[in-house]
Amino acid sequence: MVCVIGAQGTLGSAVVKQFEAAGWRVHPAGRRPDKREGFIQVDLDRAETVEPLLERVDLIVSTVCHTSLNEERLVLERGGVLVNCTHFHRKEMASLAASVQEAKGTVLLNAGLVPGISNLAAAKLLKKHPQADCLEVALTVLNKGTAGREGGEIVYEGLTSPGKHPVMKLSLPEPFGELPCIGATSQEEDFGFGGVAGSRDVKLYLAFGDRWLSVFLRAHNALGLLRIMPKVLFRVNRGPQAEPSREPTVIWLGARRGAERLGASIVQCEGDYRTTAAAGHLFSERLFADSRPGCFSPQDL
Repeated sequence: MVCVIGAQGTLGSAVVKQFEAAGWRVHPAGRRPDKREGFIQVDLDRAETVEPLLERVDLIVSTVCHTSLNEERLVLERGGVLVNCTHFHRKEMASLAASVQEAKGTVLLNAGLVPGISNLAAAKLLKKHPQADCLEVALTVLNKGTAGREGGEIVYEGLTSPGKHPVMKLSLPEPFGELPCIGATSQEEDFGFGGVAGSRDVKLYLAFGDRWLSVFLRAHNALGLLRIMPKVLFRVNRGPQAEPSREPTVIWLGARRGAERLGASIVQCEGDYRTTAAAGHLFSERLFADSRPGCFSPQDL
């Protein structure tokens, strides 16, 4: 039995369907009242609403990037298995692990597509090029793809930091081809790749597959106007869908030392949210079958 926290959101709805299709008994959970069968109302700001889950279900899957990490800390302290499909900084993970002296439960963070599967590919790339001092990550974005509010806010925060952003051209698999990518890296954000990058810099780029949008954003970047873009433009939320979209999705990873690119790797899939839901399910089943106490990212295991 699994409880999916954030089931009222776009990603959470996809994760619920993924587990149901695999034969799990699923309890959707969220902050607002809901008439779905088996729904559990949970407020992550109130630990007393999370505690009953530890006795009620075998596995908790969260699709919420909640900075308090209350539910993760509770599982580590009391026992159980929790998998979070969103992304957390290395500092947040280190703080969580340090706050629990002796872990009784198992927590897996960054268990989606980006990071998660992408971290596994990045770890392999950096193992091949240990002399690299920078990990580059480029993500494709298509307007027709399934999108949620949280994903849009990550794009907004990355693009609207002060100053002009670097632009690099990459040759990506079809249907993208040669595509300019806009830098979206801030000094405080490692986008969930800090654990695999170690002391290396992490530079994130966004490759907008819709040409009109790419031209629009690059023009604003050249004029230094990205920082004044209103957040509402990035809060695309089409709501729960019958099935997550299958748009072509590419995650490009590069290992760089100074001005020299040492190597690159590509992850391809059909649909960001669809693949994140599938990854969350597969990571969960693997961890549920063979768990050990502690707080981990996929590359740790």
